[in-house]
Amino acid sequence: MSSDAVQLLIAFLLAGLTLLVGFPMEVAPGRAVDALDAFLLVMSLVNLRLAWNAANGLNGGKAPAWFVGAGLLLAAWIAYGMIQALTLR
Repeated sequence: MSSDAVQLLIAFLLAGLTLLVGFPMEVAPGRAVDALDAFLLVMSLVNLRLAWNAANGLNGGKAPAWFVGAGLLLAAWIAYGMIQALTLR
């Protein structure tokens, strides 16, 4: 398995982990955000960036189509998760 695929898999796993764990942090009386989910999603975004650089480096500056599709879906999932994690509850 190539390094870009491994980094993409790690990014997917970190984003998926947010569905299983959480750590609500109180920011005001009765209001909380999910700090652990936000942290995991930031790490997932870092891994996605590393994977994208690796995919571009392996293929002469152009990532494969399957990688672009998976990367864009993961980026959308990360954005949606981050909005949910940082919305006050």
